[in-house]
Amino acid sequence: MKKLFLLKCAFLALVALAFVCVKFPPRNMYDAYRYDTFNVFHWRDIRFTSAEPNKNFIKTSYILEHPDAFNAFIFGSSRVQYLPQEQLPKESGGKALRWYNMTSSRAIPAEHLQTLRTFLRHGVSIDMVILGFDDIAMYTPASSHKADLMRVPWQLIQENRLKYLLAYLSISTAPEIAAAVDGYNPDEHREESRLFYSYGGARTDLSLTQNPDARRYENNEHIGYSQTLVHKDIAEIAALCREHGIRLVLFTNPIYQSVYRNHAQEGYLDFLEKVAEECEFYNFSGLNAYTKDPRYYYEQFHYRPALGLVIEQMLFGTEAEQAEIRRQAGDGLFGAKINADNARSAIAALRRQLEPAPEAAD
Repeated sequence: MKKLFLLKCAFLALVALAFVCVKFPPRNMYDAYRYDTFNVFHWRDIRFTSAEPNKNFIKTSYILEHPDAFNAFIFGSSRVQYLPQEQLPKESGGKALRWYNMTSSRAIPAEHLQTLRTFLRHGVSIDMVILGFDDIAMYTPASSHKADLMRVPWQLIQENRLKYLLAYLSISTAPEIAAAVDGYNPDEHREESRLFYSYGGARTDLSLTQNPDARRYENNEHIGYSQTLVHKDIAEIAALCREHGIRLVLFTNPIYQSVYRNHAQEGYLDFLEKVAEECEFYNFSGLNAYTKDPRYYYEQFHYRPALGLVIEQMLFGTEAEQAEIRRQAGDGLFGAKINADNARSAIAALRRQLEPAPEAAD
């Protein structure tokens, strides 16, 4: 009887192995592991190719392995990666700050909240947090990243590592990625690697876009407001920071005008008003000299470090610097604090910016 049972077990194991080999051919799995498109296996020494790494997983893993290396963090989507180090605060509450940029592609407040909780649970000391958010937060549900191998958060991978690895090892490697990895020379990317692990952000290039291609700044995207409770995630982040004595600075990204106009029509300003009712933030949304100028943007979605530096000067600079920026913006709402006390009037002013200019009288 025992021998028959063992034979049945062996047969079922062979059937399962055959199924796995058919569904996940070993050669394909080996290639997926070798080329590691999103750098999940190479998170300690990522390779820079045309495929963006899974930065949520890589950066979270890196910080947890080095819990004492940094005590100040920047959160946001890929738009916030262009905040340069130049004018970030050097200290807070008498403590020297060591900054790391935790931004990743289309990251949203619910994921930032998860990461902060993970850091605190694993003994990472946090003294200050900067969080930039915008329209991405209002239309990107957290569930959309569950099956996105480039964006799936560290926490979801930990919940079911086998399921994730099987999915990851089953993907086909794009020929250009395979070619880049086969010919990869680490020396050519030494500065990129140093900056990634020392700060987490992109190279600082404070120049403006020269001769912008107008086609790169057009936007006909109409998505709509889907995350009706995302303001609660931001409020939870604020509450968590208060509980742990963490200084929190919230701000909205300066969205380029073509994107801003579309999404303002579809709920973005309603979203900002809900956030303001929960917690105070610095507003860089609106129509002003910066958001109308394509030179400050790579394309319609990502602002350049030059505008990131302007944000930092408004957040942490001198009164003279802030006054000059407001003058250049031509908009008193650029960098202004919005909270429950002034939310209604501030949002109303943003709505008026969108109204067509009155026609000149004959």
